[in-house]
Amino acid sequence: MFVSRFVIEALRAVAGTGLPRSLALACASLVALPFGPPVAIAAEPEPVVAPVPTLAQLADPEWIAAGRSKFVQTCAYCHGQEGDSGKVRPFRERKGWDPQLIHDTIVNGRRRGANVMPSWKASIPDDLIWKIVAYIHSLEGKPRH
Repeated sequence: MFVSRFVIEALRAVAGTGLPRSLALACASLVALPFGPPVAIAAEPEPVVAPVPTLAQLADPEWIAAGRSKFVQTCAYCHGQEGDSGKVRPFRERKGWDPQLIHDTIVNGRRRGANVMPSWKASIPDDLIWKIVAYIHSLEGKPRH
């Protein structure tokens, strides 16, 4: 995408002011028309997709520990530290939960009526999402401590 340097500076100037970015971009673009040549803005890179791990990798204690750490940091606010809170069935009550489905839900988020889980693909690297999956999967069918 090409825009003038003036547009870039205008967007930086309105950042954090509460003015909608689209409105700022439209105004800055109109004002910038008579100014200088356009410059290229690099597109955000696509997230790196990690290979699907084996069940043995998902059962690895190091993966589970790393996943638990990130889960507690990122997910526990809604789901509790052991996946027993929130608006979904506790993770420990689930049986035969497909790791790919868990992964895809974390990556893409989901919406069920007013129940919304955001997409985490732009915030958490895919290899770390798989470690969160390992932790969630480790809870499956186990009694609460």
